[in-house]
Amino acid sequence: MSAMAKKQKDKGDAFVAEAENKIAKSKGAWFTSSKERKYEEAAELMEQAANAYKVGGFNQEAGEAYRRAAEIHRDELTNLSEASKNMAQAGKCFTKSNPDDAVRAFSEAVSLYTDNGRITQAAKLCKECAELYENEEVTTDGEKSAVVLAIESYEQASELFGMEDAKSQSSQCLAKVAELCSGALDPPDLMRASQIYDDLGKRCLDSNLLKFNAKGYFLQSTLCHLANGDAIGASQAMQRYEGVDYTFGESREGKFARQLVECVENYDAEGFGTACFEYDRISKLDPWKTSILVKVKKTIDDEAGGGENGDDEDFDLT
Repeated sequence: MSAMAKKQKDKGDAFVAEAENKIAKSKGAWFTSSKERKYEEAAELMEQAANAYKVGGFNQEAGEAYRRAAEIHRDELTNLSEASKNMAQAGKCFTKSNPDDAVRAFSEAVSLYTDNGRITQAAKLCKECAELYENEEVTTDGEKSAVVLAIESYEQASELFGMEDAKSQSSQCLAKVAELCSGALDPPDLMRASQIYDDLGKRCLDSNLLKFNAKGYFLQSTLCHLANGDAIGASQAMQRYEGVDYTFGESREGKFARQLVECVENYDAEGFGTACFEYDRISKLDPWKTSILVKVKKTIDDEAGGGENGDDEDFDLT
């Protein structure tokens, strides 16, 4: 431990001790005003302790001090604004030391923010929780996997952003739900993902600024149908998209989707590979599309009796 870190640790410890002393004295105070003032002083000292710990690099101790300050504001002073702010700060410190504690602190902060009408702040913390779950940094209780918890947190974030009319952020969170449902969930829920992409595409058509993004979502929805072994559903989806977006059929995404549907219908693995290669030359396939296309190719191989050759390494897009 460096000299500066030790100095900050000692300073933080001293602030905590003084705060606890204020709390102990407040319990014997006769006057409400005197009792409240001591709790306010204790909360302020806890915040000073947290700052000292943070400067010294003691993130767990900083998080604990912020959480204690939040509890004082919530339980003794009924100050939800300060309580939520401190609990959120606790979560941010815990992300650097203990992701499990971070999720718990963020979850408490979300409740405090929503009770106080701070919906956007609550949505942002829900998204941070989702990212912690997605990166599998959090220990789960065994009842739900980290992926399921990430999906639930992204859904909650999307709903909260939607309440504040933050459509772009709401859609980003929904897109993450679809991505996890189709790519990370075991077994994947491809039909749910397809419906989400369908909805996101239609949302885009309602905005002049976002309407050009609709084609990408419609392609993703079609790919989910194909990966689920439903070429008929994919073809029907294509017809719907061409009906609501007259530019889709002649777009790069629309032509690619049509080629893939035809290849799946005709069990044409070679044509499928060529279509993917040509599309990738102009619009680089991202990891999600590559993963889904592997699943689609496997359905072709299986139907054609060549399932043993459907492994990921046999599907080279380069």
